[in-house]
Amino acid sequence: MRCSWGRGGRLSASAAVAIALVVGPWAARPARAEVTSEQVAQAIADGIRFLKGAQLRDGSWPEFNVPRYVTGTTSLATLSLLTAGVPKDDPSIVAALRYLEQFPARQLNQVYTVSLQTMVYAAADPDKYRVRLRENVEWLEAAQIRPEDRVDGVGAWTYTVQKGQSADNSNAQYALLGLNTAAEVGIEVDDRVWDLAREYWEEAQRISGGWSYTLRGDNRVSASMTTAGISSLVIAGLRRIQSRELLVGDEIRNCGEGGINPNIQRALDWMGANFRVDTNLGRGITWKYYYLYGLERAGRLSGQRYFGSHDWYVEGAEELVHLQDKLLGSWPENAGEDNSVLTTSFALLFLAKGRAPVLINKLRHGTGDNWDIHREGIRNLVDAISTDWQTLLTWQVVNPDFASVEGMLQAPICFLNYHEPIGLGPDGKQNLRSYVEQGGFLFAEACCGSQEHDQGFRAFVAELFPPAQGYELKPLSADHPVYRSRHALSPESAPLYGIDLGCRTVLIYSPRDLSGYWNFMASQPDNLAVGRATRIGENVIDYATGREPPPDKLVPRDVIDFQLELPRRGALQIAKLRHAGGWNVAPLAIPNLTTILRERIGYDVVINHRELLPADPNLINFPLIYIHGNAAFSLSESDVEALRMHLDPGGGTFFADAACGSPAFDAAFRRFVAELLPGRELEVIPPDDELYTARVGFDLSDVQYTKAAGGGKDLPRLEGVKVDGHWAVIYSPYDVGCALERQQGLDCKGYSHESAMRIAANVVIYATLP
Repeated sequence: MRCSWGRGGRLSASAAVAIALVVGPWAARPARAEVTSEQVAQAIADGIRFLKGAQLRDGSWPEFNVPRYVTGTTSLATLSLLTAGVPKDDPSIVAALRYLEQFPARQLNQVYTVSLQTMVYAAADPDKYRVRLRENVEWLEAAQIRPEDRVDGVGAWTYTVQKGQSADNSNAQYALLGLNTAAEVGIEVDDRVWDLAREYWEEAQRISGGWSYTLRGDNRVSASMTTAGISSLVIAGLRRIQSRELLVGDEIRNCGEGGINPNIQRALDWMGANFRVDTNLGRGITWKYYYLYGLERAGRLSGQRYFGSHDWYVEGAEELVHLQDKLLGSWPENAGEDNSVLTTSFALLFLAKGRAPVLINKLRHGTGDNWDIHREGIRNLVDAISTDWQTLLTWQVVNPDFASVEGMLQAPICFLNYHEPIGLGPDGKQNLRSYVEQGGFLFAEACCGSQEHDQGFRAFVAELFPPAQGYELKPLSADHPVYRSRHALSPESAPLYGIDLGCRTVLIYSPRDLSGYWNFMASQPDNLAVGRATRIGENVIDYATGREPPPDKLVPRDVIDFQLELPRRGALQIAKLRHAGGWNVAPLAIPNLTTILRERIGYDVVINHRELLPADPNLINFPLIYIHGNAAFSLSESDVEALRMHLDPGGGTFFADAACGSPAFDAAFRRFVAELLPGRELEVIPPDDELYTARVGFDLSDVQYTKAAGGGKDLPRLEGVKVDGHWAVIYSPYDVGCALERQQGLDCKGYSHESAMRIAANVVIYATLP
């Protein structure tokens, strides 16, 4: 029997018991809120089950207020199923669409029903329904109250195309939702519609910042109508830029004089001061689920993670999960909503759309609004990425001075528009630095391409990543993968600078303005300069993420905040071998792994590793040596001999991986093994080896490869050399160490973070078990 730790110690009894119980993926730590991602996923699945079961044989659902709103409930239910992930070729969707096709806009003659039908057609198959979408848009344009109609409420909508009734804000918001959805899939909408709508919503806003149901006569400001006002002003504004900036050819005139709509901020302040999820404030419990759907839109479209101090999605999800009938899968009927198909559809829309992964944090800094000069830029870019990836993604505003690193890690990218000296305090700067060290990515630009802003950003980044510590903001070479991650670009057309940290470029900076052009993506999509800036943004995002969408909002993000500690007697401490081949490109890889081993399964391990040269006499005290790098290296004969002694029968284990699949390190490591163990070669560890099984620690039959490594799930590609019947050398030609740090890039051949953790944990457990 081989001694489990060789010269290094003994596995603790508590760790052995914990390891014996580990048979599956990492147990997710609960989010700070009680509701979890798994609970929400189950609630959505149960809601889908209920709606499918409530569908009638003709493809419709029991309608609300028939015949006035015929197809309204059916459209709402269909939209909620599509939003919740039911594919368009599912029998329930096919039947529903067949039913809706019987009712053209002129026959429906209701703003609610035409708007909802428009959203369904755009979500299901915009190419197939292009003619229908065009007809619906024309009907909604005609139904808008115009100055020539001489009716109160110009810019809004009433119930039908006949404008004898007073306008109301509920119809008005649904008309804008339908028109906006059609515009997003390429249906042209008259610019005058957006201008008149914005003017209406600004006129209808109350002094308090909120909105009531009608323009005049109803002074009861409510949460449902205030969320309607926020989303409507955002939609009208993003379709018609509210700014003194003008795009003429490839030049942004009056650059930096972006438009900030103070009315939106007044409404956000009202929501922050009056936030509730258990009631539709101002209306009691009436139309509560309708309000929650509006809350989702207002939060997502405005980029708010919080209203005041309230995380709107977490609190809303908690409320809905609590209220759901777990047996039926439905949500109870409510005042004004006496149809459980309605309540369930609204609940599903909130849960499914509101939990969309956050792709970009838009960094807020300082006390003014200069960080947000190009207000719609990030929204438009994220929308383009969502379309490209065919995945619903969102963005949010984050202030590093107040946000936690864990909260910032909800998005893989932080975007910084440098317009004036960054107003971040010491905590904010440290949080931003920690965010990058924990796997985040910083994308920055000099606002308007100003030389002053360029110099200011360089000074700021030198403070964040001091050159004295080895960091350098330098031009990215033409062969940098960012120039080919999606579109073929060059440094001449897209001059970009970067800072490298370990395996990857963690900051990419453009001295030319980008977000100013993204700001015009909706209004001038065919402009050549807009197209060029969009391609640059898409390339940077694809490089930073590897085209892998982040998990949803409720999946907890681990933050490794370790303190150096002295080794404890009997506890395992891992050594990291120093060499000339980029030995420390993933400095947090081992602390991340050991923190997980200790916190998740109770393994008796020292968090911080020990960095040793091959000839260090202390090497004998470390049973597991980690070797990692991204470049070629060679060792002297005496160094190789010292390491060979470490592998004597009953000795230690070497665990190695090539950073991001580096060919140079791979070739060097294979030469090293040939010198270390003459006559022995690395062999593929067979698929039935216990190293891959739960008998050691985790089942590794389904580890996730990155796209650069071919994607998909399979056993890991591990090679090794046996000494005395034990894998004394275990090597992965695909990256493990950078993945342990959550570093991801389109060019990194390796494994996902969770898979890398499982692989590395099995190696540690294998190397130390008797």
